[in-house]
Amino acid sequence: MLMYLQGKIVTQKVVAPEYNLLVIEQPAIAKAAQPGQFVMLKAWERRDLVLPRPFSLYRILPREGQIQILYKIRGQGTAEMARRGAGEEVELIGPSGKGITLPATGAIALLGRGIGAAPLMAIAEAAKGQGLEVYTFLSARERSLLLGEEDFARYSRRVVTSTDDGQEGGGRLLTDLLVDIIEKESPSLQRVYTCGSRRLARGLIPLQARYGFIAYVLLEEHMACGTGACKGCVCKVKDPARPEGYSYQKVCQDGAVFPVGEVVW
Repeated sequence: MLMYLQGKIVTQKVVAPEYNLLVIEQPAIAKAAQPGQFVMLKAWERRDLVLPRPFSLYRILPREGQIQILYKIRGQGTAEMARRGAGEEVELIGPSGKGITLPATGAIALLGRGIGAAPLMAIAEAAKGQGLEVYTFLSARERSLLLGEEDFARYSRRVVTSTDDGQEGGGRLLTDLLVDIIEKESPSLQRVYTCGSRRLARGLIPLQARYGFIAYVLLEEHMACGTGACKGCVCKVKDPARPEGYSYQKVCQDGAVFPVGEVVW
């Protein structure tokens, strides 16, 4: 983990209502980062905003020395980020957490709900570069909030979408759409990665036993330090060795990627 590095904003653009894509030049992090990891970022000097915020890596571009962050403007910190432009500097800690492990062969599926699509893009790009087939499933409240669809299309054999208003995919659950693809196309599905909805992650638990893949969830938690010191981002995981049947792990250090069957939902 690299601590307190300065990064320079290359571009920032609006990609959907309340969603921005931030491109940052930071060669050391771009070289070290793996899909599934995140950074802690601070883009302000205000005294009332002390802590950095965690952001997943949308794309990792080591040749360009850049990382991309897709984020939602949802509070004072992200509102300050959205005001920053090209040439301005941000402070970074990372890459943090453990990255994902891809299978050697076969296919993977990516299931993202809303901003949960953000960490899946780097996985899609890495999988395509490794020669794996990628199936992407995206859902949101409405069509304008389906994030990264065109980007995912570059790396995916198929992109399947669903919106709550029924205009895309009939409003069906992504797990149901995944089953349709498995049963109709019989891909050699080895891994499934999901982010953005705990209900969606829970829904993968019976499917992995039925169809023989392994499913992982990229958990989203509030973090204060992102380095494991504050222990503010713990989650429950199954632990048969303990009387209560579970123990706690830190999302920032032990995750943010966890097998869906090991998380206590």
